[in-house]
Amino acid sequence: MTSAPIPREIFRAYDIRGHALGPDALLTPDLALRVALAFAEVVDSARQVVVGGDNRPTTPALQQAAIAGLLDGGLDVVDIGRAPSPLVYWANALLTQERPTAGLVVTASHNPAEDNGIKLLHTDAMPLLPEEIQSVADRVASGVSAGDRQGERSLWSPRPAYVRSLAESFRLRRPLQVAIDPGNGVATVTAGAALRAIGCEVIAINDDPEESEPAHPADPQHAANVAQLASIVSDKGSDLGFAFDGDGDRLGLVDGRGRRAAPDQVLALLAQDWLTQHPGASIHVDVKTSRAVIDHIAQLGGTAFFGPVGHSLGKYAMRERGIDFGGESSTHYFYQLDDPPHYTDDAVRTACRIAQIASLNSLEAMLDLIPRYPISPEVKIACPDHRKHDVARAITEQARRRWPVTDIDGARIDLSSQAEGAWCVIRASNTTPYLTVLVEGRDDAGYNIARRIASEILSEHGLDPAPLVSQPPLD
Repeated sequence: MTSAPIPREIFRAYDIRGHALGPDALLTPDLALRVALAFAEVVDSARQVVVGGDNRPTTPALQQAAIAGLLDGGLDVVDIGRAPSPLVYWANALLTQERPTAGLVVTASHNPAEDNGIKLLHTDAMPLLPEEIQSVADRVASGVSAGDRQGERSLWSPRPAYVRSLAESFRLRRPLQVAIDPGNGVATVTAGAALRAIGCEVIAINDDPEESEPAHPADPQHAANVAQLASIVSDKGSDLGFAFDGDGDRLGLVDGRGRRAAPDQVLALLAQDWLTQHPGASIHVDVKTSRAVIDHIAQLGGTAFFGPVGHSLGKYAMRERGIDFGGESSTHYFYQLDDPPHYTDDAVRTACRIAQIASLNSLEAMLDLIPRYPISPEVKIACPDHRKHDVARAITEQARRRWPVTDIDGARIDLSSQAEGAWCVIRASNTTPYLTVLVEGRDDAGYNIARRIASEILSEHGLDPAPLVSQPPLD
């Protein structure tokens, strides 16, 4: 196949993602086919690829084009149809036990409906690293051709076996009524079935994968998208509620009082449960994680290790350090599983685990004991793509002359010398033309000090700090 110009900007750090609908689409079926052909060359140890996709209107055409490219590239394809990303990871790992199997998911996660994307997985279900995604882009740009062998396509539904595996892993001490909100995303395939299988009564809203206009974005990181679920939990007297993102790898939590638990609180709750089972364990956190989580882990005898932002980079950091559990402030929660062996950020599995915890103890009481400090949301500061990484490096070098800095992903600056427990993080976004900034203090005074210092740093590098200057801490 001859080379043709490609939109390099959609080949990102974690996946391929961009506009896919209409005449200005960047991710087209033709490009999906060429990506799949290039991927077939990159994963030369694989003999087959398990392929699934979400329920966006553009997914069927992209998914079939990708399957055609894999077959032309000489790989067999196990087509599992509509599937959350973690179900593809699970199937990828399971099939690899019998035959080296890679993975491909057509999804844009929580992006708007007009976007779509492609996640690519090695035979151990680990995502391609940023440089490997760029290698795929290079091959597509140079031209890719069909192989000598034509692969074979088969159909399979892994959902029954997956749900059984969760039912075998989690059981409730007492019955629970659980409300779920998949946001009409592809978590509709597994969430309700899995929670019922472990013993929950399930009330579902926004659970129609054919609905083209969801009530809100399927993105539980933001409180506004969980408000409808919180109302249902309160109105129905449910024990708890779960909100899922578009491809089922991120989870939001509402407790029995109808309160949304902040992502950092959920991470602290899960870390506490993990440390009960694995005393003294190490826990992976990203550089945006609240100091409240880190303090809570330390008080329980564990150790928090900072890692980079992003599900793919986080999984590799965990594997390198031998860490089996962790999470991010974006509502990803990670596990290293033994059966089948792989790292996953599976929101349905996490929901089952939290339901089990809630059946044993008062979830509300546990959340009340987790400290909360004034912290900002991620604040976006406009900075062009061609400049943002250089600016982030310059900020890191400047900051380390004055304060302790963790530089694993941008600069997490320890401002404890200015106010106890205060810090800020300034890093380049991997997916958008922005720097992202968070600030936190132990109290409002510490928050304001961290916000002022971060704003001064941004100004010194010619950036407009106005979005941060006016940002109050989260409720």
